[in-house]
Amino acid sequence: MKKILLGSILALMLVIPVASAIDISIENKSEKPISIMQDFTHTVFVEYGTLTTCPPCVTASAQLYSIYNSGDLDFDYATLVWDEGNVNVRGRFAALGIVGVPDVFFDGGYKRILGGQGSELPYRNAITQSGERDVSDIDIALDVTWLGGGKLKIEATVVNNEVEEFNGRIRTYIVEKESRWNDNSGNPYHYAALDIPIDKSLAVVNTGVRPLGETYTFSKTWRGSLYGFEDITQENIVVIVAVFDKDSDQVVQTAAAEPTGKSSNYGPINMMLLRILERFQVLERILNL
Repeated sequence: MKKILLGSILALMLVIPVASAIDISIENKSEKPISIMQDFTHTVFVEYGTLTTCPPCVTASAQLYSIYNSGDLDFDYATLVWDEGNVNVRGRFAALGIVGVPDVFFDGGYKRILGGQGSELPYRNAITQSGERDVSDIDIALDVTWLGGGKLKIEATVVNNEVEEFNGRIRTYIVEKESRWNDNSGNPYHYAALDIPIDKSLAVVNTGVRPLGETYTFSKTWRGSLYGFEDITQENIVVIVAVFDKDSDQVVQTAAAEPTGKSSNYGPINMMLLRILERFQVLERILNL
């Protein structure tokens, strides 16, 4: 996939509001929706590149959020806000080759729609076309635990149901349902990415070939305080995991989960006492052997 230096993108962003005002659609010009309900082969993943000073992005944000809330189509999406995102979010922005906004990528670029759209239809069609294509039979088990204090434990397991070994890449996106950042109209973004903490290659063999090697698990404890996000709340966070094919860098499966569990109410002193108690319990079990 085409890569662009961050410095070049930053320079090009100065002209984005003018260029992006043009109503264009790279992939779709049809006037009727392809389908209302569909039999998708996988959950589609949408990445939406935007800038807080972009006027056409106001409409794009509203359209994507409206489609998502309708429940008509099986997809998850992450909003990549260039001028607010951290280094990992900007890195993904650059890797996608975004030089004008709004720019929306469906399944890693299987479909791409650049510029403001007059209706939801182009986005709906792109999601449908992406969801109905043939992809590798991959499953994702995702578990997200709320640790309190802006900390999350993320565990994602990728399962290969194909005969052949699957080679690809896994990316996780931590997003806020209602963002702390506002678009050009002053309204909050939705599902804006705070970070992309896991971005790694993976290789998963088939269950029938090697029964002990059919899965690949990634685990990460994410500390929001490292990025200035210690104030996140459990009910406003979603973690999205997308698995990409190695050759095409297109998505083959997506999963999303909200954090479960609650943070402990122990203060620093109580936590120390708890650890001491646990050590005594371990010692007692040893002495009783």
